Amino acid sequence: MKVGFIGLGMMGSGACMNIVESGFETTVYDMSEKAMAPFQGKARLAQNVEEVFESSDLTLMSLPSSIQVETVTDTFLSMGVKGKTVLDISTSFPLSSRAIYEKFKKAGGEFADASLTGTPAQSAAGELIVTFGGDETTFEKVAPVVRTFSKAFRYIGKSGAGNIAKLINNYLAIMYVNLYGEIFPLVEKLDIDVEKLFELIGESGVGCPMYQGAGKKIVSKNYEHGFALELALKDAGYVKQLFDSYGSPSFILDGGLSAMKIAKQRGLGKKDISEVAKVQRDLLNLED
Repeated sequence: MKVGFIGLGMMGSGACMNIVESGFETTVYDMSEKAMAPFQGKARLAQNVEEVFESSDLTLMSLPSSIQVETVTDTFLSMGVKGKTVLDISTSFPLSSRAIYEKFKKAGGEFADASLTGTPAQSAAGELIVTFGGDETTFEKVAPVVRTFSKAFRYIGKSGAGNIAKLINNYLAIMYVNLYGEIFPLVEKLDIDVEKLFELIGESGVGCPMYQGAGKKIVSKNYEHGFALELALKDAGYVKQLFDSYGSPSFILDGGLSAMKIAKQRGLGKKDISEVAKVQRDLLNLED
């Protein structure tokens, strides 16, 4: 199987390198020449997405959002997708993925979503969790490639299901961070030893891995970068769209969205999601 890979960012580069080093003939493309440089001499470097698609049986995309995915897949559809398979490993909007799936199906091609859970380091180590949405025949076809960069590759259901699984995971994680970012500045304002209280609460059922990770960043004010706030806002926004598509309110989510939007307006979009705590700190007139 000839493989194409579009999008060599923090997650995509590691996944793609595992594919290449597993022996698959691979063509790669990214808008950034710097991102393409590590693949020099290891994979074929394409000049555009069309060249990747033409030379590949299976094309993977790791892109920032559904906006880019829709643009690239429209290009593929205009070229003809019969006999071709495209796998979107971005964190995309599920209803967009379903619409693309239907277009590909009608045109004789295969399209599926396979969202990634993990860190850039886990991507490079081939230890991602990948959730798949689409036809089971497509799942079996792409499995040998996906398993080069994953420790778990799971079939979830029909088109969009892979995206939904990832968004639910991200939604829960993002809202945990927003909870910590709201309450611990208040504890500090109340003139309580925040770190002492953090350790005490951590001994209760609240002391989950998210608490020990993101919560500790907020309490220590050491906002080590792991997940950009603007990406968290994008993912949470997709969940909001899902609620809206069914005319249902999203009570808790709305608060988190408001805090993250304010944080982005204050120039924190590319910072770690934990820096959302600075919104509450500013409102409480606390110094960093």
